[in-house]
Amino acid sequence: MAEQRHTLLICTVGGTPEPVIAALKRWKPVRVRFVHTPQTKGDVDAKIVPKARDEGVDLDPGRYDLFELPDGQDLASCLDRLRQLTPKVMDWVARGDKFQVVVDFTGGTKCMSASIALQASRWPCLFSYVGGSERTKDGVGVVVSGAEKVVCQANPWDALGHQAVEEFVVLFDQRAFLAAANVAEVAKKRVTLPDRKREFSVLEQLARAFDAWDRFDHSTSRALLEQVTRSANDLRAALTSAHRVLDAIESSRAHLDEICRTTPPSRAHVLDLLANAKRRRDEGRVDDGVARLYRAIEATAQLALKERHGIESTARVPLDRIPEPPRSEWAARAKEGVVAIGLQDAYRLLMSFKDPLGEKFESAALHGTKSPLVARNQSILAHGFECVREKIFDDLWKAALSLADVVEADLPSFPVLGDRGEN
Repeated sequence: MAEQRHTLLICTVGGTPEPVIAALKRWKPVRVRFVHTPQTKGDVDAKIVPKARDEGVDLDPGRYDLFELPDGQDLASCLDRLRQLTPKVMDWVARGDKFQVVVDFTGGTKCMSASIALQASRWPCLFSYVGGSERTKDGVGVVVSGAEKVVCQANPWDALGHQAVEEFVVLFDQRAFLAAANVAEVAKKRVTLPDRKREFSVLEQLARAFDAWDRFDHSTSRALLEQVTRSANDLRAALTSAHRVLDAIESSRAHLDEICRTTPPSRAHVLDLLANAKRRRDEGRVDDGVARLYRAIEATAQLALKERHGIESTARVPLDRIPEPPRSEWAARAKEGVVAIGLQDAYRLLMSFKDPLGEKFESAALHGTKSPLVARNQSILAHGFECVREKIFDDLWKAALSLADVVEADLPSFPVLGDRGEN
């Protein structure tokens, strides 16, 4: 015996009651919402309800509601008005697994049918359409009264995952990679076709790869992007912008390889920090962006000390490698012949070595009390409780690019899946 479902039927009303009656008989709804125009409003009580009663479907006034579309020929206004049904639909299905929504779009104008199908694509619902085994005009006219047949199918956007792909693209382009991955994961479980499952699997891998990269988990990102590349055909089937994604992965391969194989800091690490800072700035997360710029500026000094002066770590700088006058000043805090130095001291050490980078740091006015780096120290993400202003980011951004001797085009970029091109 089939499990009883509590059905909310939403159906469009046209010029004849037969399709609506057929839907009512098929679904035996607990509640009905008749979607009508001013021209068909009176037909609900005058024709549909009495005839439904004659057919064994008794609709008392408490079981149905009227929902009017002011103009059944205006697609935009129909869509705008039908959006108001969304809370009703979501409230109904939220009651439990036995509660379902069925949308029958047989009646009404073509514009009404199109608009409710478009709107219902975003609802957890079944689609219903009343066809027939016999039609007038040698089989191409209207359904003969009494020959109606209800055709039911799952929401095609749900079954095929089109809506999920749209949501995935929007979230991915907003850099909400984890949320995009979750959308793909849920859709993968929901769709039934094996090829669609593979497509959502590669989308999930893609989002998780860039989520890992955005969190500086480069080895995980590289492994996932290799899986995406191996599933290139599935990606092409899922996304029209797949060529951009695959090109971006290929251009990023050398960057990720260098990060994963070299001991930090390296030039690739500096570029990655700068690119990450820009993404945070684009999201409006200025404090996060400044924190990354600070680290990029510090890493730039650490890289110069390692490559040009043989100092592998600023956490353990041999005291006997430090020129005067810093050596005498820092000797008191030395332990076992080594001293740890921070950003300002790293650049001071470079200046002591007469390194051009140290001179560039001083010329950029980053070493004094009015340095924008001081504002970073007052950030809630550092040592204070202040919100960093955008100007501070902009000043540090220019300085960081100059110190690293790069331009923005040198930075690794993430692909954009929508129609906006590359980021």
